[in-house]
Amino acid sequence: MDRNDKIRKWLKGELTDSERKDFESSDEFAEMRRLMDAVNKFAAPPYNAEKEYRKFEGKHLKTNREISLYQRISPVLKVAAVLVFVVLLGYFVFDRGSNTGNGNGWIADQTEIFLPDSSFVLLNADSRIRYNKSGWENDRKVELQGDAFFTVKKGSQFKVKTGQGTVTVLGTEFEVEDRKKYYEVICYSGSVQVVTGQHSVVLEPQSAFRIIDNKEDNYTISSQSEPEWLSGESSFKSVPLQYVLKELERQYQVSVKAEGVDLNQLFTGSFSHENLNIALESITFPVNLDYQINGNKIVLSFEGK
Repeated sequence: MDRNDKIRKWLKGELTDSERKDFESSDEFAEMRRLMDAVNKFAAPPYNAEKEYRKFEGKHLKTNREISLYQRISPVLKVAAVLVFVVLLGYFVFDRGSNTGNGNGWIADQTEIFLPDSSFVLLNADSRIRYNKSGWENDRKVELQGDAFFTVKKGSQFKVKTGQGTVTVLGTEFEVEDRKKYYEVICYSGSVQVVTGQHSVVLEPQSAFRIIDNKEDNYTISSQSEPEWLSGESSFKSVPLQYVLKELERQYQVSVKAEGVDLNQLFTGSFSHENLNIALESITFPVNLDYQINGNKIVLSFEGK
């Protein structure tokens, strides 16, 4: 069975369990998933799917059997088939926020982005990346604003550039966060080189490097394999309270005002992304603060005031 038949049968639910499992672990299915993620997240420009398929059909389908099989597919599956064939032949490349230069790449929630070499990036709230597809194999470089987790396929040198530093790897998993006066790199597997200003450091698995208010710090993490925000939590280790509150604002799209509160006190703990009240309890209880919620505005104060 060739790959076009597999795709059609998968779309119609006609594969056996073993055939489906084999197909869903294949490179073709990975490309399909990549496209479907893109389709789910974006509004595609208007076009005539039937017309586009016929163009494709004249170039690539050789037998009457294949054409008649397509004609029996429902209209919805026809559109899906067109999209799948396009991506498998390299006519479609998913590039969220690449080369836009106009701010439209900003992302307000966690989003998965596949790069041209099948490396992928998971973006945290209020984050974006930019990269150039041209010559990607020999110059794997992305620019990051915000917070992202990278899984890099082995190959040529891979660089993540931010306003505060550059991370260089060959193939590994790591996180980079670049916010105002806050820069952090965590290595989960392999090793990464971090260059910031006049300093250079190599991180091994479960080690981290950060700069907060121009102060450098190296520390270790537990044996976790990915950032906790991928599981719906933001976690902190000896981080000034002001940066914890900034992350709360990003995750919940709220504004926080702290009245008479020492925002430089260090906070160790986490908060959930699922419930604002629970998140606020997790932050305020350890530091003896009260909070009030008024719409999307939150006021923090000392208990009893």
